[in-house]
Amino acid sequence: MFRTCRFTGVTVRYLILTLFLSLSVLAHAEDDDWGEATTAFDAPAGKDQYADPWEDFNRKTFAFNEFMDRYGLKPVAKGYRKVTPQWMDDTVTRFYENLRDFRSGLNSVLQWRWNHVGQNWGRFAVNSTLGIGGLFDVATKVNLRKHNTDLGLTFARWGVPEGPYLVLPFFGPSTGRDAAAILPEDYMRLRHYIEHDLTRHSFTAVYIVDLRADLLDLEKNIVGDRYTFLRNAYLQRRRFETGDMPSLRFPDIESRDSELEQEYEDEGW
Repeated sequence: MFRTCRFTGVTVRYLILTLFLSLSVLAHAEDDDWGEATTAFDAPAGKDQYADPWEDFNRKTFAFNEFMDRYGLKPVAKGYRKVTPQWMDDTVTRFYENLRDFRSGLNSVLQWRWNHVGQNWGRFAVNSTLGIGGLFDVATKVNLRKHNTDLGLTFARWGVPEGPYLVLPFFGPSTGRDAAAILPEDYMRLRHYIEHDLTRHSFTAVYIVDLRADLLDLEKNIVGDRYTFLRNAYLQRRRFETGDMPSLRFPDIESRDSELEQEYEDEGW
């Protein structure tokens, strides 16, 4: 009984705390925070490939997320950026990215991509030791490449269908497949194994605020209808990461085209 109740309580606290992760891409900022140009993501020609059968529900959830971000997480992220020196902000980000390398390595095993396993776990080993727990990125300097992946992409590798587009409260953009991966992937995260409540909550809160602060500048790239832009950008990026479609203009992924082609030619080896 005690163990069951404790598990339920941990799960609820996890959902409350970590749901804020995706608020970063759902921000509703002042008018001067946004661009005014049109974008390929909301072009009429893209409607069919970005089908949204639950759009009415999704837009309502999207509006709720925007409200929560505007009056909750975003002001905290702005304050964090204002008082935190850039070098410290970068150091915090590297620490959490180092943990992500380990999680990506686990998913690479499940995807049977052993070259990526070696790269990700090599990065984790080097940065956790020589990089003092990931505070410094020594692995990049010794040419160990980063291959970010997650359980949603693992499910895609296994042939699980994408499912309909879905906006989750606090979580933000998702699909049926990605939503199903959220809770199981928590078992791959360090925070799941931190017993002390205050430490676990602090660990998660710092990660959320640091991530939100790092994404403040990216909001200016959102143009046109915000809901449509974020939906199409999210689906395009996820499909690109699974190899289902080429990239268009989403930031920072054009350079990965050649890597993706080689990776699929080699069947992950």
